[in-house]
Amino acid sequence: MKVGMALSGGVDSAVAAALMIESGYNVTGYHMIVLPSDGTTTQTAEDAIRVAEHLGIELKIVDLSYQFRETVIEYFNGSYAAGLTPNPCVLCNDTIKFGILAERILADNNEAVATGHYARIISDEDGRFFLARASFDRKDQAYFLSRVKKEKLPFIRFPNGELSKEEVRQKARSLAIPVHSKKDSQEICFIPDNDYRSFLHSQGIEGSTGDIVKGTGEVIGRHNGLTDYTIGQRRGLGIHFREKLYVKDLDFNANRLVLGRREELVSFCLVAVDPNWYIEPEREFDCLCKIRSSMNAVKAHVRLLEADRVAVSFPDGAWGVTPGQLAVLYSDEVVLGSAFIERSC
Repeated sequence: MKVGMALSGGVDSAVAAALMIESGYNVTGYHMIVLPSDGTTTQTAEDAIRVAEHLGIELKIVDLSYQFRETVIEYFNGSYAAGLTPNPCVLCNDTIKFGILAERILADNNEAVATGHYARIISDEDGRFFLARASFDRKDQAYFLSRVKKEKLPFIRFPNGELSKEEVRQKARSLAIPVHSKKDSQEICFIPDNDYRSFLHSQGIEGSTGDIVKGTGEVIGRHNGLTDYTIGQRRGLGIHFREKLYVKDLDFNANRLVLGRREELVSFCLVAVDPNWYIEPEREFDCLCKIRSSMNAVKAHVRLLEADRVAVSFPDGAWGVTPGQLAVLYSDEVVLGSAFIERSC
């Protein structure tokens, strides 16, 4: 079988490619360019070239910088301007990696698309395919993949889904893969040093100064513009107070940054929009839910609403419900679907 492998230049995709080759697949590497360049080769592209040469596979460079700008970066900018906290990796996976890049890979007569993500594709006896968590929860990336459409799942391969990060590193070392010791990226790929405030300012997105208040309405400081903050943030607030305070709300109508104690950020329900389902949902059902990638899944009850909305209630509460982020629904290891958080309720 011919498989197109998305080679990022990192250790995860390098090992995934090696595993596919070991399993007998005919692998071609694809490295996508998502940021405009000055004509020189980026470090990630150079790393992808080195990996492909080491593995003895062809590498194709695909320039998707225009499409990335028009979709992911514009979504990122627009979300912050609208008072939402975006998740650009989620949109990139849906529209770029498993959208435009996957279409290119399949158009080249490959039968499947593989990546280095930590997730799994499983199937049942009826031949239906499902997105599932990785075997090792600590690196699980199913949350970020939960907008990929279900009709694409039969064509996707995740070779690293059964492995821990430590096992992937060990495999890379044993194969002398050139990037075996390369650090994991902790940043949004298009934002240098993860300084999203400076990036937004460079895009012309700047709010006006206003009051920082507690939930009681007491003014305790001044903020530099609401686009600089997100729900649940504690550091970088520019205030010194006698108790730990977190961003509870961005009040764009009054241009106020509302802070509260940690326990004040617990919500018992949310409304989310634009669901992407992997199953045919009942009108109401119980499940598990994550409202951010780093949290543990919590018990939830889901109720379908009109106008492509869902209500999710949490019997034990959920901390830091953030409009713009993703609510991902699970049944044990299987992803049931996801929707973008509109508001808490």
